[in-house]
Amino acid sequence: MKNLKITVAAIAISGLAFTSCMDDKKSKDADNMEMNTELNTETNTNITLSEKGEMMASNNKVVSKDGITVERSMNNDVKAMQISGWNSFNDLSIEMKKLEGADFAKMKTTLPNISSTIAALNTNRPDWMMTEEIREDVEDLQKEYNEFVEERNGKEKEVNENIEEVNEAYADLVEEINETFDMYVKINRNAIEEYNEEAKDGEMEDAKEEYNEEIKKLNKIADDKQ
Repeated sequence: MKNLKITVAAIAISGLAFTSCMDDKKSKDADNMEMNTELNTETNTNITLSEKGEMMASNNKVVSKDGITVERSMNNDVKAMQISGWNSFNDLSIEMKKLEGADFAKMKTTLPNISSTIAALNTNRPDWMMTEEIREDVEDLQKEYNEFVEERNGKEKEVNENIEEVNEAYADLVEEINETFDMYVKINRNAIEEYNEEAKDGEMEDAKEEYNEEIKKLNKIADDKQ
């Protein structure tokens, strides 16, 4: 195939990168603005600055299990998804985005140049992305990529099939990253809703307790011990 295109990766980035499948509200942005307004109103007298930092939940910015704000953002130059603290994935995302629509010859000559980026995916993965599912998807991508590199001088049909396998493995990884991020979104949002439910009645201590109890569920997401 002379006009091989990275269609799966394109769908994964454009269709999943900034969509939270966990939120069934009709207007996510409006809900976020309302929650932040309520919390900021209470912050002046009842919430410390560190707690104020935790009171953030949107589709693309959340608090991780360590209390650090992390993001799912977009590279402005090529519109590629970026994940806080995961440099190798961010580099890979940019390179794969640049290859969207590339023909067979371009793919064959360019993919070998990202070997070090592929190899580093698990070694510099941030703690909050340490799930077993993501690790397995990374390992699958590395396996398919290594097969492509080893056989890239073979018959065109076989090389083309290997490129497609790399493409599909990458799309699976992007999908799993988005699903993991959406888990953080759901827990952060639920914690804020629990907080606001108590805070609107002036029960600030109960509000903090409800928030802390809900936010503990973050510890169950990044469960990969390897």
